[in-house]
Parts: sequence; structure tokens; C-alpha cells
Amino acid sequence: MKHTITKQLVFDLFGGKSTPMQKRLIGEWLRSTENQELYYQWLSEYERESPQYLPELDEKLRAFTHFMEHNPSRADSPPTSLGEHTDWLSRSLLTKWLVAASLLLSLSIAGWVNKDLLLFKTYQTSYNETKSLELTDGTRVALNANSSLRVPRFGFGSKTREVFLAGEANFSVTHTLDNQKFIVKADHGLEVVVLGTEFTVYSRQRGSKVVLNKGKVQLRYKEGDAKKEVMMKPGDLVTLDPEGHTNIRKTAAPQNHAAWAAHRFVFEGTSLNELTYLFEDNFGLKIRIEGEDLKQLTLYGSFQAQSAEELLKALTEAADLNYKQTNDTITITHDEY
Repeated sequence: MKHTITKQLVFDLFGGKSTPMQKRLIGEWLRSTENQELYYQWLSEYERESPQYLPELDEKLRAFTHFMEHNPSRADSPPTSLGEHTDWLSRSLLTKWLVAASLLLSLSIAGWVNKDLLLFKTYQTSYNETKSLELTDGTRVALNANSSLRVPRFGFGSKTREVFLAGEANFSVTHTLDNQKFIVKADHGLEVVVLGTEFTVYSRQRGSKVVLNKGKVQLRYKEGDAKKEVMMKPGDLVTLDPEGHTNIRKTAAPQNHAAWAAHRFVFEGTSLNELTYLFEDNFGLKIRIEGEDLKQLTLYGSFQAQSAEELLKALTEAADLNYKQTNDTITITHDEY
């Protein structure tokens, strides 16, 4: 007989009202990755509807994280049953909702691998995919291709507005009545601190870039061992290399740096050599340019494209170039080559 796991049944688990049979059924249901995400959505909803647990939220999360990181043997040898797991955590952490949140860990073969799954909701895009999000504080995010954004599951918008970006995203941050700062953390030690504004952050292996469209933001970064700060104004474009060296310049149309959200690509003197980074980051394709002079050829204009093929065809036709593709490598040539 197939049993349906409902939200009310899971809420009963969070409230300590489940029978041993119900706990076992929920444990089996949680073996599906899709169900795990739904489980955490319900946990977040239950937490919002149960204010009696809110004052201890951050403290209990820190205690649980600290315990799991410093007691790997307990994670490697999880309790043999769901009931045993629940009783053990009740004695250790003294909070019912955290028992429910950590229940999934007992199902993990590798131990404490679900730490990020427990603490963060992760939004991801694949190559040639963009995604529009609205966070619980009202902030709107456009996530570019091959990127990820981690957002705290608990306390976001009340205790913290700190998110973690890998890749590229455009943010339209909602201002709060208590002037709570919104912080974007990225690679190379970069932090973007804002109250309410619109900006784009690019953070990849070769370096970082921040473009401010509206408002004011503060950049925090490290150059060597030194901590530094830069205050940006609308129209500022700041680039940061992996060593922490910065360059600040003005851009006349900062909104063009987020045009990819509408599948539009704007080039303002972009060299073909720089174009290789765009195709690698957004489409997972490698570009070979035959001839050193050709690498310095610059592109201008705005091009609408839904795919790498559409963009490549439009660019090569506009610049009178030729190309051929072999697997994931594209070779660009000029007639003289």
C-alpha cells in the first residue's frame, strides 16, 4: 500500500505528535531528493508559524552546526532508526523543530553532507539559462547562466540579509524600515553591502566585477592581507582581479551590463579575445581565434539571441567573419585565414 505524505503529517512530526509508524514512512519518503526540498520548504513554513521557536533559532543552528563539525563519528554512524535519531537529538539540542530539520541527516550515507542543504536554499542555472527570483524580503534577482545563489533558509529578512553568489546576478534590493543591510558575498573575498539599490555582480574564476545602476553600495575586499573598501556611485564599474587589485571607471549605460536577463548582449568595444570569456561562462563553449590581429578586433552593438548559435551567427555576420564548430570548440577565422 502506498502512503501519501501530506504537509499536515510532516507538521505533526515537527510538533512531536508523530507515531513511530509515521516517522518511518516520512523517513522512507525523504530518500527522494525532490521530497527533501519540499520537506525543507515545509520546515521553513512551520518555523514562520511557530514564533515560540524564533528567539532560539540562530543559537540552536550554531550549536547544531558546531556539534556536527566537531563530532564526525556521530555523523558517520547515524542512529539505526528514526525514533532513536529523534530521541538523541532531543537530548542534545532541546528543540523539536531542529530535530525535524536534522532528521534527514540520519538518511545520509556520507554523514554531514546535508549541512548546506539544511542551512541554505540554493538557486542554480545551467549553461544558456537565466532565472528570475524574488526573495522573501522582496529583493528581486536575475541570475545569469552557469551561476548559483545561496540564501539562508532561516532568519533571512529578519536576522540577516546575507547571500552568497557564484557567477553573475543583477539585484534590485528592497529597502527595509529598519535600514537592514543587504550583503552579497562572492569569490576573492568580495562583499557588496547595500541598503536599497540596483546593481550587477560578476564573480568568476578570472576575477570579479560590480556595476552600480542606482543608489549607493560599499565594496569590501582584500588586497593581499589588507582589507579595503570602496564606495560606489551610480554609473561606477569596479573590476577586481584574483589578487585584489581594483580598477574603477564610469560607464554611460550601467543597465547594459545586465541586458543578458532579457537575452540581449551589448558590446561597447569588446575584443574578440574578451568574447571567449562570455561564451565559456554562459554557454560552456571554447572559442579559438586564428590570428593575433583578429583577437584584437572589437565589437560594437546590441544583439538579441536565445542561444549560443544565434549570438555567434549574428556576431560573425556583422563583423564579416567565419566560424566552424567541432564538439564544444568554435574556431573563428577571417577570409584571409
